[in-house]
Amino acid sequence: MIINKLNLKNFGRFQNEELILKQGINVIYGENESGKSTIHSFLQSMLFGMKRLRGRASRTDTYNKYAPWEHAGWYEGAMTFSCGEKRFRLERNFQKNREEATLFCETDGELLSVKDGDLDMLLGNISEVVYCNTVSVGQAKSTTQEGLYKELRDYLAEFQGSGDMSFDPEKAVEILKQKRKYQEKQQESATRKKEKEEERLAYEISHEQEEILNLKQKQQELQHQAANLAREECQMPREIPGRKGLLLLAIAGFLVFSLLSIFGKTPWYIALLCAVFLAVVCLLPLFLPGTAKSSAKDKAQQNHTGRVKIQERLSMLEENLRERQRKLENLQEEYEEARENRGEILVARKEIQSLLEAEQRIREATARMQKKTGGTLQKKLSQIFCSLTKGKYQQVILDEDFHIHLNQGGKLLALHQVSFGTIEQVYLALRLACGGILCQEEELPLVLDETFAMYDDKRLFSTLRWIYEHYSQVLIFSCHKREIQALESMGIPFHLVELQKQEV
Repeated sequence: MIINKLNLKNFGRFQNEELILKQGINVIYGENESGKSTIHSFLQSMLFGMKRLRGRASRTDTYNKYAPWEHAGWYEGAMTFSCGEKRFRLERNFQKNREEATLFCETDGELLSVKDGDLDMLLGNISEVVYCNTVSVGQAKSTTQEGLYKELRDYLAEFQGSGDMSFDPEKAVEILKQKRKYQEKQQESATRKKEKEEERLAYEISHEQEEILNLKQKQQELQHQAANLAREECQMPREIPGRKGLLLLAIAGFLVFSLLSIFGKTPWYIALLCAVFLAVVCLLPLFLPGTAKSSAKDKAQQNHTGRVKIQERLSMLEENLRERQRKLENLQEEYEEARENRGEILVARKEIQSLLEAEQRIREATARMQKKTGGTLQKKLSQIFCSLTKGKYQQVILDEDFHIHLNQGGKLLALHQVSFGTIEQVYLALRLACGGILCQEEELPLVLDETFAMYDDKRLFSTLRWIYEHYSQVLIFSCHKREIQALESMGIPFHLVELQKQEV
């Protein structure tokens, strides 16, 4: 991408300000308060839009910081740039509630859509965060060690080797985690449901077993009662002789005692008394109807009735037992099926295992990718830094936490052991190396805002030479003429844009 023109229609202190930029090195020179940082922010806002913050933070956000000094209702700008062999014009309205962007291809006469991602495609699909931490260096931003390391960890976690930022492993893992949590809840719910069903069936089985046991006990009791009645009936005496038998017995006794009296064996009056007594004893039951009727026959009838009733109850118990046994068998089969049928739980468990394996594979792939990309980054960083320092440092070492060490003549130095100018230079090299990796699809202009303030002449010369040889377009914002003088002394062509300081 080559930026051809910036048109600050109404942005900060500028109104209808037009800046022409060219391929190669562009030096935007101006004293302090001349608007260099405003132009730098304008370029970033044109490329990525302007995000507004909320609450107290909104008081110092970019939107309010660069709000137009005059005509606050008019807040917009435009830029012209080239990608490949085509020329584009981008216009933005930054006014709140009316923010919009228009992208037009002047070469084809085609109106494109910023909303649908056409501008993102032209920028190589990089994010604003990547832009700010690689090719765009703000004032005093080259040494943001902690923030830069964090961003690098995030970038390398997302990087796939070709600068494709569309896949985010951390987000993918988080999505898989959420799906796994959902499946775990499903498994837990299915398990609870299954346990409750098994508990219900186990309770019903236990209840039926108790009922069957009670019925069998009642059955045994009734069978025992029936057996007792049968024994009583067998042991019961025969029926008392009838009236005719008793009468014959009385006559026979009377005759016997009469004969004994006749033959003188017994006095007549004694024989008469014995015969009368025998007759009374034998004939008395004949004249007592209640006693006669309470016979063994009545007792036998009662026993028979009792045994019939017992048999009826036994029949009912046997039918009830058969029904209970059938129900128990069905419950036992249902219980076994419930224990064996774990389909829903197994499906959830299988899904959970698959998600865990997917998470692990993504982490392993990310680790391999980070290691590979980290090696590529370290190699590229070492090459750039070695060139910037004219071979003074042969290698830059990055550990797993992206801590930087410098290899100088076989001696490993931590950053706190080198000068501040060297630290500035190694961080710039780190940004340039990251930009070379993450911005492969489209080379973006390198924007440096007061980056060389702490460089000595030797570092400045070597750095300017390197960026001239490796970047198609460079924008250097500076309030000093050192860069201009250095470029002129090295014979490096550049385009100068001078800004005039305006009195407030």
